[in-house]
Amino acid sequence: MRYEKGTMELSPARDIPLLQQVLRSGFVTGNQLYEFMRLEQTEGSRQAFDHRLRRLVGHGLIEKRPGLARGRHQVYSISKDGASVLIDAGELFAGRRNVDVVKQSCAHWLELNEVHLALWRSRALVRWTPATEICSQNLTSYRYAKDYDAVVAVGCDGGQARFALEYERTPKTFGAYGEIASALEDETLVDTILYLASNYHLMCIVRDRVTPQRVRVCVGLAAEFMGKLLATPVMIAGTTHRDVPLQNILVQPREKRVRP
Repeated sequence: MRYEKGTMELSPARDIPLLQQVLRSGFVTGNQLYEFMRLEQTEGSRQAFDHRLRRLVGHGLIEKRPGLARGRHQVYSISKDGASVLIDAGELFAGRRNVDVVKQSCAHWLELNEVHLALWRSRALVRWTPATEICSQNLTSYRYAKDYDAVVAVGCDGGQARFALEYERTPKTFGAYGEIASALEDETLVDTILYLASNYHLMCIVRDRVTPQRVRVCVGLAAEFMGKLLATPVMIAGTTHRDVPLQNILVQPREKRVRP
């Protein structure tokens, strides 16, 4: 595969996975991107990775986004040309909510990357379906009830469990939470939604406002999840149940869900 604006030849084994990760991450730091590539076993040398990243930036497939992250971390996102290359290669991409609202969304996606990496390092992760793929699927009739941040499959109690993941960094209006709860009554593809909140008050808001009957909504603290992962204590929205390890909920049969 050659990029028209130069003589660059893209490596299916190295360049394409890197471009895919940038696209799927929304916004990503160089350190996060290298860690993704290392865990995927497509890159083992930081020097080679840095050279590859500079090359893809230089050819306009990846964009630098200066000033978006606190500290000295450089942030990257996919360019229109980079997305076009991936679409031509078969990538599932039909846009993604909120990524164009740069200042508000950058921190959200960078912190979500940390959740993704923590699960991957723990070896509990079986599959991470990114928002790009979810938004694309939601244009079909076989759709999720909303555009989740991710849908996650994990190894749990000798088997596998799936849940939709939402990272709640800042609060929405009460009306918006009511609309979310209503939408989740139509969910048929997953039966557990995990909300990771940035603080305790926000966790309580979600617990009290997002209370659908059809699915279980679990609410936990993002900071705790980073350390405890599937052992994270969560609240079950719409009930008095709290401090229940997430893994206990994931292995619970659907017909035995607890209600108030």
